[in-house]
Amino acid sequence: MVYEVSVDIALSAMKVSSAVQERDDQLYAMGVCEALGLSACEAALVILAKGDEFERPEGTEICIKKWAHEGRLDPTEPAVAGALSRLGYSEI
Repeated sequence: MVYEVSVDIALSAMKVSSAVQERDDQLYAMGVCEALGLSACEAALVILAKGDEFERPEGTEICIKKWAHEGRLDPTEPAVAGALSRLGYSEI
């Protein structure tokens, strides 16, 4: 439960509603991300990238770059690398 709340907080930090997808899909994605050992920030990034109609809010890029600088994102992790690529961030 703490992991889910942390992911929701990370989504909020990126100015993304936690209702980007159906909640059941989101909970499933959170479970998979947690099982993969992804941080809450990485899970939020993966969830955001899964959205079919992604519109990047203004604060998203700032959060992603800040998290990467702080070491909260591992761009070598395949799920994170895929999410960054899908969102158009090749240099983080």
